[in-house]
Amino acid sequence: MENKRYKVKLNSIEKVEDLLQEIYDQACRQINEVQNEMNKLANSTNLGADDVSVDEKAKYAKAMNDFMTNKLKAISAKFEIAKFMGELIKKNGDVAAVVNDKNFAKRTSLNFDEIRNELSGDGDSTTYDLK
Repeated sequence: MENKRYKVKLNSIEKVEDLLQEIYDQACRQINEVQNEMNKLANSTNLGADDVSVDEKAKYAKAMNDFMTNKLKAISAKFEIAKFMGELIKKNGDVAAVVNDKNFAKRTSLNFDEIRNELSGDGDSTTYDLK
């Protein structure tokens, strides 16, 4: 997978949208990858066989639970981005207004302190490497 570099500019709604879209796309890819791994594990395992121990079944259940946890994290990232974009639309694209909205900050898991620090900088752009 290629790494993209973004220059996020102060109150540049287009750059913020591009960055959020890339994060959203990565979350979608992660969900698909996790589901593929879950399918591989399910297809390669026969829990009904006589020689499968309870310990092996417990390990299988733990692996599936770990996959589901990763999948839920990716889904929650998509949901947080959707909430942020909705709030951004309400504020007519003013990123600073969304970041400084205390009520919205309580309803999201996004780290607004970090975003606020970036916005209050000297106006230079910051490069983010998405992996």
